[in-house]
Amino acid sequence: MANIAIKDAHDFIRSIIKKNKGGFVSPGDIDIAINRGVSDWMNAALYKYQRTGKFDYDHLLVKKKIFTVSPSTSIQSISQDDYVQGLTIFIKDGSNSSKEGTIYDWDRFLEIKNSAILAPNTQYPAATVFVQEESSVNVPKIEFAPVPPSGSTYEYTLVYMRRPKKGVYAYTTSNGNFTYASSGSVDIDIDERYFSDITTRALMYLGISLKDADVASTEAMKDNNQKVDER
Repeated sequence: MANIAIKDAHDFIRSIIKKNKGGFVSPGDIDIAINRGVSDWMNAALYKYQRTGKFDYDHLLVKKKIFTVSPSTSIQSISQDDYVQGLTIFIKDGSNSSKEGTIYDWDRFLEIKNSAILAPNTQYPAATVFVQEESSVNVPKIEFAPVPPSGSTYEYTLVYMRRPKKGVYAYTTSNGNFTYASSGSVDIDIDERYFSDITTRALMYLGISLKDADVASTEAMKDNNQKVDER
């Protein structure tokens, strides 16, 4: 899997603007439109996950963080600036075996944690993510259950959906013309399979709605890029 090349996205968007007899749009404005499109796409993916509990996107959006939990540190700060949504957790106890658990909302977590029948254990671990205000700053935190016996620790792994980096089209100028510069550019932090979706959303922010033929053109560009990458 590969990210969407920022140059390919800009080239395609400029071709559509030209086709629609639009005026000049600066690279910075196209970057803003693209990043808004990415934000919209992420919000849609997040909404679908929250509604269905299923995450069927690519691994580029998924990260993990390991927490060492003792009896007194069941609550810890997530401390990841790119954290968006927890997907699942895993626990590794002294036997070194790994078991997947469930992330619950706060009320359900407390109910299970305090249950005499459903209390979390190393076979069925649980966690909840919440926000706590510290020095006027909202800090995402996670609480794990169970906690280990005194004098020992458990290793928990949080798997989460991350926030994409912002795309940047760097360029140089000469005689009023601009030329793409790979140095300083940042590709769009979404898998290239979603090229048409991201560029369509970006063009909407620029006041242009893609027609069916244009959508087919985005797919052709994506397929061509993929063939070049595979050579």
